Amino acid sequence: MTKSTNSAIAETAIRRVWKSAQMFVGFHRDQSGKDRVEPKLWPPKNGSASIHDNPKAQEAVVVVKASDPKDTQDIEIKMHPNRIIVRLETDKWWQGVAVEEDTIRVRMADGTYITIEYDGRIKRYGHNDHTYVEADGSIFKHTAHAESHMTGDGVQMTCGTADRIASITRGCVVDRGRKG
Repeated sequence: MTKSTNSAIAETAIRRVWKSAQMFVGFHRDQSGKDRVEPKLWPPKNGSASIHDNPKAQEAVVVVKASDPKDTQDIEIKMHPNRIIVRLETDKWWQGVAVEEDTIRVRMADGTYITIEYDGRIKRYGHNDHTYVEADGSIFKHTAHAESHMTGDGVQMTCGTADRIASITRGCVVDRGRKG
């Protein structure tokens, strides 16, 4: 295939998801200082907005409109003084991503939370389990029934339940009952 054929195939495979973006300033309090149920969104004339110290009072928001609301949903990008939040109103996939100075946090539609730390650590908190991947590659998994661990180099694996413990190390395998 030629380069132009590859480009044509790629262009036909790309699906348009977004059609426009509009910046707003969201005012969470009215002029007398009372909290609003929903923020009043005002589009700044020059397309620029300062980031307020208190996002509960006022925040800068960019609303990105979906190209086809039946297939995709609008997203909101909120700018706070200490993080940027991307929100998607959906019952599947992710619902929110917060980008902070040293951490990225993701809220999934099923209630799961995922945290990515600056040094590569990943934490996943689900309804029935927690999984941790440490910066050195070590993995920890905690469920209601067992706890397991694997070292970052893959040399040692351990799994424990209420009544048993099993471990595989270099040159040794252990599987025994726990004293209770």
